Amino acid sequence: MPRPWVLLSLHDVAPVHAARIERAEALFAELGVEKVTYLLIPDYHRQGRSDSEEFAAWCRRARPFAVDWLLHGYYHLEDDVSARQSPGLRTTFQRRVATAGEGEFLALGADEAADRIARGADVFERCLGERPRGFVPPAWLYNDALPPVLRARGLRYFEDSRRVYDLGAATSLAAPVVTWATRTPLRKWTSVLGTPVLRHAWCHRPVLRLAVHPFDFDHPATVRSIRRVWRAALGGRVQGFYEEVMGRPGR
Repeated sequence: MPRPWVLLSLHDVAPVHAARIERAEALFAELGVEKVTYLLIPDYHRQGRSDSEEFAAWCRRARPFAVDWLLHGYYHLEDDVSARQSPGLRTTFQRRVATAGEGEFLALGADEAADRIARGADVFERCLGERPRGFVPPAWLYNDALPPVLRARGLRYFEDSRRVYDLGAATSLAAPVVTWATRTPLRKWTSVLGTPVLRHAWCHRPVLRLAVHPFDFDHPATVRSIRRVWRAALGGRVQGFYEEVMGRPGR
């Protein structure tokens, strides 16, 4: 019987988080990570584009592990366009409570979503020298307008908080995600205590995702939790990239 997969990812890769990402990479090297997916934000919170010459060189540098790159929204932040298109109590809760307004694609219509993905893909290509093949909506939130837009742009796969989707084959895989939160002390300690429980509960799932964010590395207790959970998961699973797990290796 084949060993199960683990998909490792670092979200919110952007120049503003450079020092935090360095700490993340030191932990990856310590744990013997072989493959990790980086989620590039073209202009994180409007604090600086990711296609500067300096940051592009940083992205392309050699590392002791292989990196696959995905596009991760454009601003990773809602704005007036999103807010005007966000009716309903459930959407308001997701926007303002669950994500602190970072669900950029939760309420965008098809035209605005297509524009941001096109502009984001241009930044991505200038930074990395290639077009993106995958997309992760910020905070894993989106609406029904997004998948057709991604398909039309030639993107091959995307994910939400429960599944990974193959856009070309119109298939998906169940893949629960273990991630950490640090926005408030309650969220921080809940995730420190809860992530080992989730990893154990999902230990028999064929695909498990482990996702970290730059702000995690400002909190020693969170880093210790990440170290324990990742080490336990890596001991029994094969590390992979999304295309491998979806059965579509290669570029």
